[in-house]
Amino acid sequence: MTAAENPCLAVGAYVLHALPPAEEAAFEEHLAGCDGCTWEAAALEATVACLAEAEAVTPPAALRRQVLDRIAATGQEHLGDEVPAPERAALKQTAASSGGAD
Repeated sequence: MTAAENPCLAVGAYVLHALPPAEEAAFEEHLAGCDGCTWEAAALEATVACLAEAEAVTPPAALRRQVLDRIAATGQEHLGDEVPAPERAALKQTAASSGGAD
């Protein structure tokens, strides 16, 4: 499904000012009549504002090592079970068409 078929899919790109001018104008027209997108855009704008204020810090070496060790010890196989079937099928199709494993 594309943003042309479902304008609600463009809300994130809109908030990040990543839409081409014509798509931005079309989304703004949609936004004027869609309470769900209006709410989501406001929430995402607040999140973007918070992220813009964040500053990078280097974690203590022990914490970094602990996190990386935990990642290495955490299995990833089960994650596919949490993805709904239609999305899982689309992911497999995308991986297959790009030469990735499923």
